[in-house]
Amino acid sequence: MQLFSSAPARRGLGALLGAIGLQGALGCNSITGVDALRFEACAPSFTSLAATDDHGGPGGSPFLDECPEGEVLLGLRSGMNGPFVSGIIAICGAVHVSETHPYTITLASGTPLTVMHGFTGTTDPHMCPPDTVVVGFEGTTGPFGDAAQPVVSSLRLHCAPLRAGGTPEAPSLSLGESTRTESFGGVEEKGEAFEPISCPPNQVARAILGRSGALVDAFALGCAEPSLTCPASRAASEE
Repeated sequence: MQLFSSAPARRGLGALLGAIGLQGALGCNSITGVDALRFEACAPSFTSLAATDDHGGPGGSPFLDECPEGEVLLGLRSGMNGPFVSGIIAICGAVHVSETHPYTITLASGTPLTVMHGFTGTTDPHMCPPDTVVVGFEGTTGPFGDAAQPVVSSLRLHCAPLRAGGTPEAPSLSLGESTRTESFGGVEEKGEAFEPISCPPNQVARAILGRSGALVDAFALGCAEPSLTCPASRAASEE
């Protein structure tokens, strides 16, 4: 059936488009005011930080670096001094959510953090694979100085993707299968290995913490559970 085949019908459609405007006809329902083609994106939110166990020794001074709002930990910049990790800087990334359901999660470069913990002239990035976030770590420690106190010798990050599920009005987030980065810092075989440390279930890293002086004396993660908050208009329009 051809709804607009006659000349009067075509003239009527033209008058309607002229009255409400092309953008209104294609993008916004004049009754509900809801954009039919483009929505405000859902936004990630996080619970308060909870620290994992740390590994290393009691030397140095405590530090805590948290990623900015809406960002997560994607990796570390790290230097090396002999067999030890000599300095670290958190690398954060922004969480982006697709505009349409089913939602997908992507991670992009975030706010640069510049505070180095420990001391080194150069640092190299050690990143999780694309679109994955830090969820744990493992590594080794070794004795340093006259007191032979343990410091961080090497680190290896655990990473996992964020998966979106649920309905448009009640989205949920979960973690996919985890992977590990290459070890960085000193040679793993020359340090004392510690058991892998993971964020609690369904939590991701948003901060690094520990102790540092000339080297990284101790290291841990600050973890939080992510969730999605979607505009009410989105849920209403997709029912």
